[in-house]
Amino acid sequence: MNNCGALKFEYELQGWKEIQEQLQPGQRPQDRPDLTSRVFRAKLQDLKYQLFKKEIFGKVAARVYVIEYQKRGLSHAHILIILKNEYKIKSPYQFDKFVCAELPDKNRFLELFNLVVKHMMHGPRREKNKRNFCLANGV
Repeated sequence: MNNCGALKFEYELQGWKEIQEQLQPGQRPQDRPDLTSRVFRAKLQDLKYQLFKKEIFGKVAARVYVIEYQKRGLSHAHILIILKNEYKIKSPYQFDKFVCAELPDKNRFLELFNLVVKHMMHGPRREKNKRNFCLANGV
């Protein structure tokens, strides 16, 4: 989030059950571009409907998105949304209505807790965690 009221986020396929359920033993999503393309397109269409037709964040003044297809990775989209002035997030209170930085209750929502820990947490950075997956050779 920045001062001009723009939202940016990424949307990718990793770990979606619709893909995992269709893979044969030993297959990876990268081995099934036919499957991943169809599922990705359906999910992206739904996301665009939520953002631009249902206006879940408010009325959109401008938008741009790019879909990337990578050799080693899976398709993903980068989406930038600029909201109309009256819907822009201008205070920490408003920001907190959309963003939560808490872990789900492990006892009540175990599956969600495990997904957040697996896909959204990096742990300590740099010298405190040399095995962090987003670092190359500990750097």
